[in-house]
Amino acid sequence: MLSQSNACVQAYYEFDPESDPEEAEVSVEVQTSRLQQDVSEWCTCANCAAMPSEPENVCCMEIPQVSRRMQELELSVPCMVDHPGLEPVCLNVFSLQNAFNIYRAEHGRLQMRQIQQRHRYLAYRSFVSWCWGFLGRKIRVVIPACVVLRIHREFPDPQNNYVGFRQSN
Repeated sequence: MLSQSNACVQAYYEFDPESDPEEAEVSVEVQTSRLQQDVSEWCTCANCAAMPSEPENVCCMEIPQVSRRMQELELSVPCMVDHPGLEPVCLNVFSLQNAFNIYRAEHGRLQMRQIQQRHRYLAYRSFVSWCWGFLGRKIRVVIPACVVLRIHREFPDPQNNYVGFRQSN
């Protein structure tokens, strides 16, 4: 029975084209080139700026979960930072205090001494929850550069020492 199953699988893939190694190299080049590109080449909302790492150089219009949230509005907004829901959900200190209480109930203490750092962290979490919903433990997504910069303006670090996006372990 197992050999018959393998024959079916082999027959199923028999007519599929083989992968082209040169094509894979081209996509890697495109993927790594944003650090060398001008922001206007990849940003369509006009509110992004160059970020320190490759994954962070992404516009709100490129992420389906974010652009879907923007399209829910009756009137069009050119950028997620112009969305009327961004301030009450992610930037309002009282909403972030509530998010902190929920976080603390589920995960325990938040090991951040500076209030601005805590607010930034909770703003990122609130934005992800708002656009993606529940992701689960250790699942991380990239927040658009324009939104990250807006959160940085609202909750700045005095030493301009931001962590940036980190892949999960």
